[in-house]
Amino acid sequence: MTADALIRGLREQIVERLRGEILSGRLAEGTPLREVELSERFGVSRGPIREALQQLTHEGMLVSLRNCGARVAPDPPDSIRELVTPIRETIEVFALRLFVNDLREEDFARWEEILVRLKAACEKRDDAAIAEQDMALHRSLLQRAGQEDLLAIWSVLVARVRSHFRANNPRYADPLEIYAEHRDLIDTFRRGDPEASVEALQEHITSTAPLRSQSTRSRKRDGNR
Repeated sequence: MTADALIRGLREQIVERLRGEILSGRLAEGTPLREVELSERFGVSRGPIREALQQLTHEGMLVSLRNCGARVAPDPPDSIRELVTPIRETIEVFALRLFVNDLREEDFARWEEILVRLKAACEKRDDAAIAEQDMALHRSLLQRAGQEDLLAIWSVLVARVRSHFRANNPRYADPLEIYAEHRDLIDTFRRGDPEASVEALQEHITSTAPLRSQSTRSRKRDGNR
């Protein structure tokens, strides 16, 4: 392995770890991320840290301020989340259509591993771990599609809707409802009906959107009747 490849590998691992902590809420809005501290934490030089922070800033997870370094970006306003949700749905559905006719046992094995971790997190009411596993399952769809551009676009979008993946979403009375929804989604995939799988994914994303977005769509539907 070349030195460049090693550095890229380190950067990607750091990006994934920090991204998960931001999406889950482990790193709260406004938390400063300092190169020196992160270098010590991950046991690497500041080069990969700097590149990781630049990538997360590009994705919208962080904001960089002159003389202040990088900080966790604030959640966007409701209007932005409402705009992004249908775009996210379009991308995930497009990704699913790329491989839904070629589902393999290794795909289901990977999803089962995520579901096991998700269920355990729900039982413990570990909000951060729930968000991480929820995100991991959706990210796996983009990774399975094998389209780096799709994954890059999706990563930028979910930074704007990261509150969707948190268990304190008021639509859930019990965190295990989150597990049940994802269990049903994968079970639908398992039945081997491509169109049913696509419809299940669409319904899942729509149902987990912010309550305000759902009420807005309901008003629009009622107005069109």
